[in-house]
Amino acid sequence: MGVEAEFQACAKNLNDSIKREMARKGAMATNTLRNVELEVLSKGGSGKKYKRLPNRSSAPGETPAPQSGNLRQDWNDETLIEGNRVTSRLKSNVKYAGWLEDGTKKMAKRPFVNPIKKKAEPEVVKIFGSDFEVTL
Repeated sequence: MGVEAEFQACAKNLNDSIKREMARKGAMATNTLRNVELEVLSKGGSGKKYKRLPNRSSAPGETPAPQSGNLRQDWNDETLIEGNRVTSRLKSNVKYAGWLEDGTKKMAKRPFVNPIKKKAEPEVVKIFGSDFEVTL
């Protein structure tokens, strides 16, 4: 075995080791996002109390107040590694999530994406440390 072959084998093992570490940190970041999402979407609202809903609704501009619990519970998460980039994603499966986030003609925005990102950012930056540039 020549020096070049040994080096390539060593570099491949190092590359696999780095990818495993990236995947581990990505999973930790996704878990952090999920925990923060649960926290942010568990706050009660200060809006109107409707008879047919169990909790007080959120006021315009507040994060959505919990009613059925579907928005808090129905999320998919994934960690993707492409080259030297790790992407941790959390995506709601609830069809009305976009309506709450962006508002509609009849309802003002109930933004929750930026509050989740803002609250999770310090922990996600800590997970990756100075080895990675973190963008939320």
